[in-house]
Amino acid sequence: MYKYVLRRVLLAVPVLLLSSVIVFGLMRVMPGDALVALMGESGNIGERELAKLRKDLRLDLPYHEQYALWVWQMVTLRPGDSLFTGEPITTSLKKAIPVTLELAALAMILGIVIAVPIGVLSATRQDTPSDYVGRVVAVSGLSLPDFWLGTLVITFAAIWFHWIPPIGYVSLWDAPWRNLQQFLLPAAVLGYRLAAATMRMTRSTVLEVLREDYVRTAWAKGLEGRIVVYKHALKNALIPVVTIIGGQLGVLLAGTVVVETIFALPGMGRLTVEAILFRDYPVVQTNVMLVAGTLVTLNLLVDLSYAWLDPRIRYR
Repeated sequence: MYKYVLRRVLLAVPVLLLSSVIVFGLMRVMPGDALVALMGESGNIGERELAKLRKDLRLDLPYHEQYALWVWQMVTLRPGDSLFTGEPITTSLKKAIPVTLELAALAMILGIVIAVPIGVLSATRQDTPSDYVGRVVAVSGLSLPDFWLGTLVITFAAIWFHWIPPIGYVSLWDAPWRNLQQFLLPAAVLGYRLAAATMRMTRSTVLEVLREDYVRTAWAKGLEGRIVVYKHALKNALIPVVTIIGGQLGVLLAGTVVVETIFALPGMGRLTVEAILFRDYPVVQTNVMLVAGTLVTLNLLVDLSYAWLDPRIRYR
């Protein structure tokens, strides 16, 4: 087990390095000048002042030196300051990360709570009206884009119920009910897509396991249907489900960019969008690498969870 974890950690290093090269290169080939955006694109700043500002921010260095400096800052956990606001990036992340984590956690909980029971119900009642309804819900969730669904939810909530989510972020610890009002709709929009993919996989794997000999033996012994399904079949069917949930976490983190912007939540997604608009290189690069590191870690945890779900799996 330890050797396996060590190998995976070592393999993560080139993945993260490649991600850093890609995001660094993309930010440098974007049209526009970060310093012109910083000065409000007024065009009134002189060349001397612009050169001095570029030197102060170390943007006059060759690209390979800028890259090496940034990597060292990331390794030492000191990503520097925002070009646009001058605020330390760590301060901005301390404000934004809890918002995104709360949104992602709530969306994950909603998605799993909805997907697994409906997937099991569709499998145990195959080709019945319940199964058809569950399959239609799953296909709809995979087909509807988050930005369209989020806009639609806000529009119909305002028209039908004369209600819109509260504007202005409030912490869960300060006002739990108002916080829940702010996060329920965006979490439902994000969780719906996760639930759709998980629902289809749960149905497929449970159907496959229900045809296994040991499940038929459990039925033949006269065990209660619920015990057979949830104790014998579901646990063995969860490995592909856990895999797709782990993969959907990446989609979930990416989806927060759109949903946070639509619902005006000051999380990582909105911070990244604003940084891209102002060519704020350090903020964008730090956010992307933080997401990349999170995905690598989550994939490792998903792989390690297989051994708990299926004792036959051993890591060497």
